[in-house]
Amino acid sequence: MTLLAMFQEVVTVARAPEAQLLGLSQAFTLLFVVMGPPLKTPAVYFARMHAFDASVRRSLALKTFVLATVAVLVGGFLGLGLQHNWQISVPAMLIAGGLIFLLVSLRTVLEQYAPEPVLPPVTAGAVPAKPRVPTAFELAVPMIVTPYGLAGFIVLLASSHSAERTIGLVILVVLVMVLHLLAMLFSGQIMRGIGAMPFKLFGTIIGSLTVALSIQMLIYGCQLLLAAQRVAP
Repeated sequence: MTLLAMFQEVVTVARAPEAQLLGLSQAFTLLFVVMGPPLKTPAVYFARMHAFDASVRRSLALKTFVLATVAVLVGGFLGLGLQHNWQISVPAMLIAGGLIFLLVSLRTVLEQYAPEPVLPPVTAGAVPAKPRVPTAFELAVPMIVTPYGLAGFIVLLASSHSAERTIGLVILVVLVMVLHLLAMLFSGQIMRGIGAMPFKLFGTIIGSLTVALSIQMLIYGCQLLLAAQRVAP
């Protein structure tokens, strides 16, 4: 099932509330793509952390994993609670998520054409500054915890009709976070063995597809709003 088909199935929730939004395997694919995804993590983590020793990289990877997991779960259920409290419909969630997704996706695509930054000249005899160790928060956001990833998770939670389904979604999120952890722990081996080019190619492909996906989310959200207006008394 394609990603566009996944979001198309969201329409069935408003038309038949008892219907299942997505199978757990399709939900996993969706979360895998919008949270990170883990295939981009090795290049980003290696670029930020290759100057530090193995113990620092391993410790920060574990801290980033814990922080990202907690942030996604807390943010997802907090967003779900606010959605119920503010009576925000699933169509509105789709439109909001689509707008965020579109802006971020366009930035990802267009930044490939940005000019390379000009580095300042190095003065002879100057001692290079020691790089600062980034915090776990700086790595978790937005490398793992993306705005559109949270929006997608909240939409899935909002469309869940059973405790078993909700628990399954939580397990899938944790599994995606574990894949991020493995990508960070083995980023050096991955980048030295594969290199950065496959990840740049992957980023280009994903960026182009996510632009279309975000527009499709906006279309489906508008269709749901129009359908709700037609059936309203």
